[in-house]
Amino acid sequence: MTNLKDRPFALVGVHVGGGSAKDLKALMAEHRLPWRSFVDPGDAGAGPIAAKWNLAATPTFYLLDHAGVIRHKWAGPPGAAVLDAAVDRLIATAERDSKPPPPR
Repeated sequence: MTNLKDRPFALVGVHVGGGSAKDLKALMAEHRLPWRSFVDPGDAGAGPIAAKWNLAATPTFYLLDHAGVIRHKWAGPPGAAVLDAAVDRLIATAERDSKPPPPR
């Protein structure tokens, strides 16, 4: 994750395991997870976030572009190579779109 520190990228986790925010905070500290995470309250996978995002399996990975559009959804881990390639493509697009047009 440190290689994406200054790039247009953010990772957000949503814990749907039915635990508390305190439990999640301890888990994140134990595993040194550097990203922001939220707890979806209620039974595992049946909380308001899971319902709104139509969660069918855990883990589920959503990849959104810089405009907030879902570009990929994987039910289960897509694998590092697949995820890295998809993230790299979206970051390249975000960086290209953020550059001012060349002078005429």
